Amino acid sequence: MKYQKNVYSIIFYINIFNYKLKCILFSSDYLRYKLYKGIEVILYGRYKKENNEFVVKKVFFDDFTNKIVVNYDYKNIKSYQVQKIVKNILDMNYEIDDTIPKALIEKYRLYPIKTLITKAHYPLSINDIKQIDRRRKYEEFFFYAMSFNILRTIRDKYHKKERVINMDFLNTFIKDIPFKLTKDQIKSIEDIKKDILDKKPMNRLIQGDVGCGKSIVSLYAIFAVISAGYQALLMLPTEILANQQYLSFKKYFDKYNLCINILTSSTKNKERKEILSDLLNGKINLLVGTHSLLNEEVKASNLGLVVIDEQHKFGVNQRKILIEKYKDVDAIYLSATPIPRTLGLTVFGDLDISSIKSMPEGRIKVETKIISYNKLKSLIKLLKLEIEKGNQAYVVCPLINKNIDFDAISVEEVEKIFKEELEEINIKTIHSKISNDEKQKIMDDFNEGIVKVLISTTVIEVGVNNPKASMMIIMDANRFGLAQIHQLRGRVGRGTVKSYCALVTNDLENERLKVLEEISDGFGIADADFKLRGPGDYFGYSQSGFNDLEYASFDLDYKIWECAKSDSLIYLDDYLNGKEKSSRFDKILLDKEKIGIKTN
Repeated sequence: MKYQKNVYSIIFYINIFNYKLKCILFSSDYLRYKLYKGIEVILYGRYKKENNEFVVKKVFFDDFTNKIVVNYDYKNIKSYQVQKIVKNILDMNYEIDDTIPKALIEKYRLYPIKTLITKAHYPLSINDIKQIDRRRKYEEFFFYAMSFNILRTIRDKYHKKERVINMDFLNTFIKDIPFKLTKDQIKSIEDIKKDILDKKPMNRLIQGDVGCGKSIVSLYAIFAVISAGYQALLMLPTEILANQQYLSFKKYFDKYNLCINILTSSTKNKERKEILSDLLNGKINLLVGTHSLLNEEVKASNLGLVVIDEQHKFGVNQRKILIEKYKDVDAIYLSATPIPRTLGLTVFGDLDISSIKSMPEGRIKVETKIISYNKLKSLIKLLKLEIEKGNQAYVVCPLINKNIDFDAISVEEVEKIFKEELEEINIKTIHSKISNDEKQKIMDDFNEGIVKVLISTTVIEVGVNNPKASMMIIMDANRFGLAQIHQLRGRVGRGTVKSYCALVTNDLENERLKVLEEISDGFGIADADFKLRGPGDYFGYSQSGFNDLEYASFDLDYKIWECAKSDSLIYLDDYLNGKEKSSRFDKILLDKEKIGIKTN
């Protein structure tokens, strides 16, 4: 064993299956006295293939032969302390209400809640672990399904005022569009028109590949409700995208003498008050902004439609907030991350779905290649040639700053590499830690061609549109979900020049990345990824809203899901009739009395 001088890190070697492996442990000094030649330990951590070393997170000295050890990931609290606290509480014989009906516990022979808690902290056998796992997965699926049932129940209870849309105006708008609509765009427009005229509020997901034309479909919906005398809100995940979509839609609104405005965190207080007043007085037809438009202060005189862009970043709980605030308002969710039909019916069970699969004429396929780090300099030379042709490029990184706990390259590291290789080229960085004004200035300079290379985190993942950008370089591509990479790839190839996407990684045999080399359309990628590994990390490590499950997997545990989904329908009916009660179920509900739930 070797020690570094500063004792903040310990370097030692282990023999595993007759293979010598270097280990690095960042820890307190005392551990170096517990590690000695010949000792048997269990190590938990991360293997770094490129350096052939193992970064150790935890060391276990226990003899695991005849016992099961529960490990808690609490800072400064020992596992035995947690177990002692739990034992003291259990010894007091507190009554714990079960969260799922007794009939279902008996039907599937699940552990009751008190047994579950006891066994979870004091498992005695492998069978205990299996039973705990079964109960957790079933319960998680059960309440996931319940959430959708509730949202649909709430929607079904509300009825909106009759919408009388002006078809002459809408037909004029369709004729004025400077390109031909695809068959799927036309089908989605028909779905929307039918929903707007229906008595129940619309609750529809429009999903389609990057660049398929979802925006023009959403604009049709917005103009439809405006023609009927209503207002609309358009919410987007970032301020950059909000500004871009505002400018894009403004051209149409100015043409028809309609009022559009934008409200973001950068809006000055005086202007903000005027915008909120104009919205309340009905002077604004469409207000564009981020999810802050859901704030209580944002009030419209006659709101008819809310459009949410990038649905997968707007989860079930946020959809509840939307329903609660706008009970009789139509809602459209847009997503450029297509998902398999089976998964769509599962994850977006409370939404009607329209899919835009056909692409507009003239879209150029983006050539995608996996590139190893030792060929990075050659890649940068190709980038230089693209810039000399008058084109531009994005370089995307998984981290802003270097982090020893996360094995990935950062924006600051990549910036240094690229500026050394491209000394005379204007390179800028953009990420969440810089101000919105600075971000917008950099984006404006990039769109105007002043900035040639934009190094960024995934803040440019959606909506950014620069026809001169011909190259997308994604660093440590194996760290991103396939949908994320496909979104990023969609930022190039938006003009008339041949475009490229380079997936830089040391994981050259990554099957998921190979899918991106072979398949260019989002629906095909979604199906291939689902077959490879299920939905687990489809959206990447940092996504939210899509899959809130902690224990269960729709792919691996689909039979459990089918049972839980079927049971939830029965349980919902019993609960609405006052036959069943559940404290956990109460937390899901928004307004019991308005959806017909009996209260005491």
